[in-house]
Amino acid sequence: MRPLSQSDGYRPRPARGFTLVEILVATTIMGIMVTAVLGLFINMMKSYKYNTFRLSINRDVRTFTNELTDTATYANYYIILADFVTRTTGPAGSEVLAYMADGESGDCVLLVFKDDTDDAKIARIVGYYHDPDADGMGPVRKFDLRFSPTVTGTSLWTLLPSTSTLHTNADIISAGTIGRATGTSTSGRLFYNFFNRSVMVKGQINYISNDGLTRRAVSTYNFTVSPRG
Repeated sequence: MRPLSQSDGYRPRPARGFTLVEILVATTIMGIMVTAVLGLFINMMKSYKYNTFRLSINRDVRTFTNELTDTATYANYYIILADFVTRTTGPAGSEVLAYMADGESGDCVLLVFKDDTDDAKIARIVGYYHDPDADGMGPVRKFDLRFSPTVTGTSLWTLLPSTSTLHTNADIISAGTIGRATGTSTSGRLFYNFFNRSVMVKGQINYISNDGLTRRAVSTYNFTVSPRG
C-alpha cells in the first residue's frame, strides 16, 4: 500500500506547540518545586549548623571540666578573686588579698600548689578566669606559673601575672564570632566558694551564628572541684 499524499486529499496535521497558559502553568509548578527544594536545603543546613554548635559546646564543656578537675585534684588549696584584675583591698602599704569568702562568687580562681618540703612556699599557681566583654560574654582564660626555686606566698598577689595580660593569656573556652562563654551564677560570676572546701563552677556557653539564620545554641554547665588540701 502506497502512503497517502496531498493529491489524495490528505493534509498532515501541523506540529502543535505549547500555549501561553500551559507555559505559565509549567513555570509556576517549576517555581514552586524549586522554592520547596531550596527551603528544604536551607532548613537542613540550619539544622546541621545547629547540631554542629551543640557538639562544639559539648566538646568545650568536656575540655574545661577535665582540665579544671585534673588540675584541682593535685592542688593544695584554692582562692577565688572577684576577677583577674581585682587582687587586693585596703590602703597601700597594708593591703591584703581580696579573696571571696564562703558563699561568695568570683570570676577568677587560683589553684595553689605548695612546695613538697616546705608548706610556707609555693611551687605553682594555676589560674582560670572569665574575661567578659560589655555584654558579659567572653572567653575563659588560663595562666600557669611554676616557681623554681619555690617562693614564699606571704603576698600572693605579687606572684600573679601582670594585669596587662588580661586579654592575652591562653583560652580554655574561646570567644569570637561564634563560640562564647559567660558566667551564670546568681551574682553573674563563674566560680562559687562552697564552704571553703570546694569550687562550684556555674557557667553557660553560647554559640551564635553570624549568618543571622541559625538559632543560638546554649548549654549551661555545673560541676564542682575540690583540691586535695
